[in-house]
Amino acid sequence: MGAPPYVTPYLDALDRLQERTIVRPDQLTNRSRTVLDEHFGTRPNVAEAAFAHGIAGLLGEHTHYFDGFAVLMPLPLGTAVAARISQEGSCRIIFEGGEEAWTFGADPSSDTDKPEWVRLSEEILRRLLPDAACVEVAVVSTIPSACFDGYMAALGIATARVAQSLFALSQTSQEIQRLVCDAIESCTGYPFSIAYLIAADEALPREYALVDTHTLEHLSLETPSRDIVGWGLVDVGMGVLQHESFHTKMRERAKSAAETLRRKGFPELGSLRDLEHKDLKVALDVLPRKYRPIVRHLVTENRRVQKLVAAIQRRDWQMFGALLLMSHSSHQKDWGSTNELVDAAVHETETMSIEGMYGAGITGRGGCVLVAGQPFIVPRCLDRIQVALKERFNIRPDVTLL
Repeated sequence: MGAPPYVTPYLDALDRLQERTIVRPDQLTNRSRTVLDEHFGTRPNVAEAAFAHGIAGLLGEHTHYFDGFAVLMPLPLGTAVAARISQEGSCRIIFEGGEEAWTFGADPSSDTDKPEWVRLSEEILRRLLPDAACVEVAVVSTIPSACFDGYMAALGIATARVAQSLFALSQTSQEIQRLVCDAIESCTGYPFSIAYLIAADEALPREYALVDTHTLEHLSLETPSRDIVGWGLVDVGMGVLQHESFHTKMRERAKSAAETLRRKGFPELGSLRDLEHKDLKVALDVLPRKYRPIVRHLVTENRRVQKLVAAIQRRDWQMFGALLLMSHSSHQKDWGSTNELVDAAVHETETMSIEGMYGAGITGRGGCVLVAGQPFIVPRCLDRIQVALKERFNIRPDVTLL
């Protein structure tokens, strides 16, 4: 006798939850060493390897533009980098799935036609390798490239850490994180928050990280068990949604808005992080119109971090999800960093709140949406999002059950 109709969806969800592939760091580092041998041949010298988790910003993107607070979540996905000293007289790097290795030297001007993730690895190695040192490097990642911030953070940290291990370099964690942050901005043209690098480098799996990007302090927040909150990732297949000029313009406007506020009634304002929410209306009234949505988004996002932390500590997952939805609405209406596919995925999640979905929102600057809900409901939500986007846009997004 088959299962009753009302039980079948839960059995299907259980099967999918049990089939999730969660690669352990040692498995991924072993894969990176295998890729190294397969492409460059076996060598007597032992390869070093390093791993970093991918990072999803629950509330974090605003810290690309000013020194605010962020809450980030290490993903059960990551990047491993293996490296060894080469005797070939050149530096080469291979990414798993690529047909050919990239060769690079001391002059970055020859790398302009390479993908930005290749340029990032090469730039970090240039900054860290001793003079005349040559290396062979292999990169393996399970992070979707559309999860742009999390992908670049994990790649940068893993590359820096493997170089540090291979050559016994003495940089502190903070020096490594700042070096990688500067390299990402140099290679991509995007403002990049050190919060993602602190989380990729130091946050513990299965814990959220609260990061103060001004002091660089971070705190681990105990996360709910997988029986309480489930997660899914939706990649609408659009890559990075906005050109780098959009993000540099926004950072400059955020800086200019803070300078304007210091001249118009807020002389003690060191940063937008210091603008209290109760003073926001007064601040918006004295600002030129073009700055108002930018300041409203950044200040309210920073304020939502405190509320999100409180919701996590109280185990109030309805409020937790509501804050993700509020954040997405602010990205959509004030910041202008979403598109109709991303908005449709979030809307579809919101329509399932009665069924057990808590919330959703864009994560990072690629076309990825993070959805949260009761674990047995998340698989059904991901299916519904795929169907809805296929019917409306003739696009079937990739989904990952985290």
